[in-house]
Amino acid sequence: MTSTDLVLPESVDAATWNADTAAMMEFAGLTWVVPQMVDGEQQRVRMFAPNGIVGAFIQAVRRTGLDPTQRQIYAAEMGGKWTVLVGIDGMRVVALRTGQYDGQDPVEWQWDDESWHDAPPKSGAVLAARVAVYRKGIGRPLVQTVTMREFGGKGPNWSTRPAHMLGIRAESHALRRLFPMELAGLYTPEDFEGAADPAPTAPSRDWISLVEQASTHDEIEDLLDAADDAGERTDRLRTAALARHGMLDDSGSASARDEVVVEPEPEHAEAPPTPAAVSPADLTDDEWLAQAEADAAEHERAADR
Repeated sequence: MTSTDLVLPESVDAATWNADTAAMMEFAGLTWVVPQMVDGEQQRVRMFAPNGIVGAFIQAVRRTGLDPTQRQIYAAEMGGKWTVLVGIDGMRVVALRTGQYDGQDPVEWQWDDESWHDAPPKSGAVLAARVAVYRKGIGRPLVQTVTMREFGGKGPNWSTRPAHMLGIRAESHALRRLFPMELAGLYTPEDFEGAADPAPTAPSRDWISLVEQASTHDEIEDLLDAADDAGERTDRLRTAALARHGMLDDSGSASARDEVVVEPEPEHAEAPPTPAAVSPADLTDDEWLAQAEADAAEHERAADR
């Protein structure tokens, strides 16, 4: 049993967490402390990520076996929406544990002369990066190429180390395509930093501060409605509202976090029987790669929705 097994929570309810579990979940970004004014006094109030993302995180850790304390897997709010993230090291660990990972070639880069090189340019812009990853039983590598135009990102790392960052994107795409069953739905932070993403804009009002200063439940709900109308209602704002509801609730009964109505998940009809799985060993190289690419494409379409 690993240290992760000992502290991973069994429930999304933070009231059931012990001290070790709470510490790990805080390190993973799912709970944090913010200063707030309560009855005219500055206090430190603990906030929590939405229950849905907490549940998704717990399942992802169990499925992959990745260790949050090593930042192999964590949660973050990206563009106003919570998601479970893995580092490139975490993807490498998952691939290695399958027993099917058979290594990879060094990353190569392309620039102005349109030739491929095993080292980034000393100056000038990188046009593309590619990497070849091998899986046992497959007669040839999966070669993944990404271009700076499509997959380049923003931020300090992209400004100072663009070749390195583009190489990570090539490798993460290759690993996800070659190991779709193990890495489905798991993305690196670089996947959310694409140049095609709109530049973040400041909200029209400081919604979180306004919620923290609200004196009634109705005032909190009015602020949430106004933020929703402005297209600026985020998971972090909703979490702040839940915390403020809890502070205002002096009835001694269930907390506001429990009282806030959450739309139930729609009931789904019983899923049809799953077809018998076909072992990769029974497929030709072309059939296996075609299936892996189709699975990866479906996961990327789901992530975009």
